[in-house]
Amino acid sequence: MYLVIGGSHQGKLVWALQEFSLKQEQVADGAVLTWQNGALELPAGAAVLDDLEALLARMQQAGLAQQEINALLAGLPEDMVVICDEVGLGLVPVEAAGRAYREIVGRVCCDLAARARGVIRIYCGMPQVLKSEKSEK
Repeated sequence: MYLVIGGSHQGKLVWALQEFSLKQEQVADGAVLTWQNGALELPAGAAVLDDLEALLARMQQAGLAQQEINALLAGLPEDMVVICDEVGLGLVPVEAAGRAYREIVGRVCCDLAARARGVIRIYCGMPQVLKSEKSEK
């Protein structure tokens, strides 16, 4: 799995599609993706999970604990590209729910990064490799 992170509207999806030679039809949108019976319901042929932060917000609203979320994401295909907006920068939300959301996104991304073959941060469309298969050897 590859984790691609960065601020909103920084070109993460465009970069990932080009870098991994994928097509828009292979993108699963986390804003609408569903889960059932302990598994994410990925569309056939999905190679990219975009908007992970939106999926995590919906899971949190549904009352899933971090362990349940991690278990769902553990079933992602080995070659999946996961794209997530960075949500931990800037002002800390006043509401407890907003802080809890930032916490869960950060912790889930830490878990995914630890398991990922590669972690890339995109800033202004430019990649910054944080972890690669080569650096692990």
